Amino acid sequence: MKINYRILNISTWLTVLSVLLLPGTVYTEGVSRTEYGLPFRFFTQYHLGHTTGYPWFMAGVSIGLGAFIINVLMIYFFIHVGIYIKNRWGSSRVEQ
Repeated sequence: MKINYRILNISTWLTVLSVLLLPGTVYTEGVSRTEYGLPFRFFTQYHLGHTTGYPWFMAGVSIGLGAFIINVLMIYFFIHVGIYIKNRWGSSRVEQ
């Protein structure tokens, strides 16, 4: 199977934008945190009660690389299947 890099690029951007555009899940039990990502949560922001000085803007953030890659591959698969179905459905309508 040949990789379509245009679809891979789109699926990567959709995965990254899901952190910004979709609401996260807030957990207050234990360590207070918010998790983002769709369908698997890969970006976790910890809400630490105290900060010293001026922390780096990525302080308290955890990124799960494995879940990120799985999300990109799942979105790639769904886009690829959608394009395949669209092409098959379009070609069958032309034949009729």
